[in-house]
Amino acid sequence: MIDITIARITHVEWVHQLERLLHKDTTSASLPSYHDCELGVWLYGEGLQNYKEIPEIGLLVQSHKLFHVAADSVIEWHNGSKYNSQKMAQAEIDFHDALATSKEIVYHLTMLEFKILQKYQEAQEAEEAASGSLGNATSHPWQPLKSVIGERNSRLDVARVSLDLLKRDIIKSYVRDSSQV
Repeated sequence: MIDITIARITHVEWVHQLERLLHKDTTSASLPSYHDCELGVWLYGEGLQNYKEIPEIGLLVQSHKLFHVAADSVIEWHNGSKYNSQKMAQAEIDFHDALATSKEIVYHLTMLEFKILQKYQEAQEAEEAASGSLGNATSHPWQPLKSVIGERNSRLDVARVSLDLLKRDIIKSYVRDSSQV
């Protein structure tokens, strides 16, 4: 299993590195192919195999490919020997595409993580129900608390609110970027 938190941070770092390339603040960079980077290796191996029933995995694959296309274009522009205003403008467009798809990747990774955790929690609850016991409060301290405060206040609802806010920010970003073009 890939560490989803590390994968999110890695994409934020890549956007920062691409921005540095765009402003010529660094000398050179290279990006492995979308199949060969750490996220790609996981996606095309364990990810698609184990989580194909979760829709976000397919969306993650698409966003990941688009990110690499845009990022490769920025890197190619940076590493090229001739700079002109037209190529610079295209590099800026490609950077903004990479930024937008990186946000999508972070969102899809977060949704994937949320759904994996949700499935795990449902499996745990089904196992406890099948055993006919109330469960062990020391090994599952969240269960007794849920019975007191109710399902609506579960940690999954908190995660869902966070995901909804992230989704709203992504949509706002697209609307803002679309109006500038």
